[in-house]
Amino acid sequence: MNPIPPPENHGYENISVGMKVQHDYAITTAVYEYFLAAFQDHSPVHVDETYARQAGFDGKVMHGALLNGFLSHFVGMIFPGKPSLLLAVDMRFSQPSFLGDALQLDGTVSQKLDSQQVIVLDFTFKNKTRNTLAARGRAQIKLRNES
Repeated sequence: MNPIPPPENHGYENISVGMKVQHDYAITTAVYEYFLAAFQDHSPVHVDETYARQAGFDGKVMHGALLNGFLSHFVGMIFPGKPSLLLAVDMRFSQPSFLGDALQLDGTVSQKLDSQQVIVLDFTFKNKTRNTLAARGRAQIKLRNES
């Protein structure tokens, strides 16, 4: 297993409205199995290939909460990273994702609230495997002062 790299450390003063950051994610077998083990959501649309296909999907539909996990990783480890604390997330799912899909998270800073040192990040998850929009949303992120 590879060592986990330390989180990025983008301070509030170094972030500007319009700033864009992206990161790639993959829905691997390991990610899927760890999610199932941790949260025990074994709804048939997520775990039964035959059931999911009979329901009109291309296969087992991956849990939307996987994208929440990827967003949490993005905020805590990529951007802003170390000083961040996720306050709120509004995510809307557009198209399902499936095991093996590659996703790209694109984030754009749309607001800075100086009095609270909060940024608002608009984001999308693009499914690069299927060339679809998987989800879009907005997150409010507090940047702690670590002086």
